[in-house]
Amino acid sequence: MPMAATELLGLTIKEVAPKIRAHEISPVELTEAALTQADRLQPTLGSFITILHDVARKQAREQEAALMRGEYRGPLHGIPIGIKDNIATAGIRTTVGSKVLANNVPTEDAEVVRRCKQAGAIIIGKENLEEFAAGMTSNNAHYGAVHNPWKLDHVPGGSSGGGGANVAARITFASVGTDAGGSVRLPGTFCGVVGLKQTFGRVSQRGLLVTSYNGDHIGPLTRSVHDCALMLQAIAGYDPLDPSTVPVPVPDYTANLGREVRGLKMGMPTNHYFDLLDPEVETAVRQAIAALEMLGLELRQVALPMMQYAGALRIAVMADNLVAHEPYLKSHRHDYGPDVLYRTLAGQFVLGRDYSKSMKVQRLIKEEYARVMQQVDVLVTPTAPIPAPRIADKTATLGGVTYPVRGPGSGVISRNTTPSNATGLPAITVPCGFTEAGLPIGLQLIGRPFEEALLLQIAHAYEAVSAAMGRRPDMLEQG
Repeated sequence: MPMAATELLGLTIKEVAPKIRAHEISPVELTEAALTQADRLQPTLGSFITILHDVARKQAREQEAALMRGEYRGPLHGIPIGIKDNIATAGIRTTVGSKVLANNVPTEDAEVVRRCKQAGAIIIGKENLEEFAAGMTSNNAHYGAVHNPWKLDHVPGGSSGGGGANVAARITFASVGTDAGGSVRLPGTFCGVVGLKQTFGRVSQRGLLVTSYNGDHIGPLTRSVHDCALMLQAIAGYDPLDPSTVPVPVPDYTANLGREVRGLKMGMPTNHYFDLLDPEVETAVRQAIAALEMLGLELRQVALPMMQYAGALRIAVMADNLVAHEPYLKSHRHDYGPDVLYRTLAGQFVLGRDYSKSMKVQRLIKEEYARVMQQVDVLVTPTAPIPAPRIADKTATLGGVTYPVRGPGSGVISRNTTPSNATGLPAITVPCGFTEAGLPIGLQLIGRPFEEALLLQIAHAYEAVSAAMGRRPDMLEQG
């Protein structure tokens, strides 16, 4: 008996790929189901800027024809995915979430888009995001706020909020987002999905628009760790046209999934990461660490004293942002939303000496992490210090102190994710529990450079025993 569309969309890539290969499910059928779900939920979630009905159907027919010819392209063959709207797509509007680039149509695909297409994936839409990927809420002033599928009046995280919402709502099987300070991992934790920021240099940034090249990453959002490994497999690798990529071999990221993790060492930072936490987040993360211990990982306390200077990292980012936005500020300043404009204009006051000091702090922090990662295989931390705030909220309270959710001072939300952008170390968020109100909480695992395979192995082992396993948003159970 054929599977119903809702059942099809409820599967993971790992589950649906063999059915496509065996001709039990067609790419056309799966794509139609995803497009129908996208159209049905777009008024509720606001997760897309552009839904690509005709493009996706054409790609689906092409992938089905290839399948009939015996040209199976791997586990992404015929799989509907989303692409964040700051990643270039040839002939398709790419707005970067701003009115400034409302009519921007790239002539070339980003390298990651080319690789996804080569692997047989079908792009069903360009996903909504924080304007210019500059924020943690995805409350877009031009294209509308993205809503969290778990609680519609809450944010999905940012800046890849559309991707996180679509994966959680079973619209896309995976989404390709970007992460300059947590912008894949924050939607991961807030939307209860897996989000990976791999090692800097592992995946090409070519085609990522209006970006800082010091710490920005393109990474996947998926429903499972195994699916995350499959997506990384497709997009990882040296790009001779992107000097930031590193020519190191790409292993089989699924090879070690399921192997035991007993005897590995995990480091729990004694400072910074656990200093400022919502009590429910702390409880869930400590329970997740206890579960990892039960799996046989050895827990060690590690100190990262240089993190007291982490605030200085922001100085270099401010200057980089100004340079990235300079052409648009001259020609389209009036088209900017106020939140992005404030963030960008501040960069003009950064002196060369300040920038150099910021880069020195970055180097010292990288050296400290390098030393610590000689003692442990992975660091374990909360992904975000709080659960998803409400869309209407302007502030959040932590430790008796009120912090902004948007605008100046809102970096408190990304305080646990931003360090890995400065160090370039791979970091993944895995769902580890829920608040009493039903909002997801994420566990962050940070690994050594180019050891994503080990990071995924540990994340996969934890996922099987996670308190979040098997839960879906109520809106899906009701619909």
